[in-house]
Amino acid sequence: MAFVIAAALTALPARADPTDELARLRQEAARMRQSLDDLDARIRALENGNPDLTRPLPNAAATNPPDKQAGSSLFLLRRNWSEIQPGTSEDRVDAVLGKPERVMRINGDLVWYYVYPGLGRGSVFFDGQGKVSSVQSPHLGWSW
Repeated sequence: MAFVIAAALTALPARADPTDELARLRQEAARMRQSLDDLDARIRALENGNPDLTRPLPNAAATNPPDKQAGSSLFLLRRNWSEIQPGTSEDRVDAVLGKPERVMRINGDLVWYYVYPGLGRGSVFFDGQGKVSSVQSPHLGWSW
């Protein structure tokens, strides 16, 4: 009987280490999540009529490492948010970030809210003259 069990066990195919398989699946999930986030950002850019978010920067590959190249929607989103500074006009914010998800007034000041699935929310506050008074960008992984 022991011989039959031993023969059956040796006949079973060798299985991969489950920790290796789990690590591979996690890496694949992370790649798919990043791809989905990039696609969401591109779709939002197109819906907001902002083709700049989908257009690569000139010579970006020469000045940035691959994960920060202009082909990445996340890189472009970071770049665009970094352009919004106090004093920027409403028209410029609209041109750079596109139409906001929501517009509100807080204590009489205009506030534009942007939502990026998987990244979070950002807001731009304007003063009475239509100029940016403060900015809260979404968490984009790294800052300028």
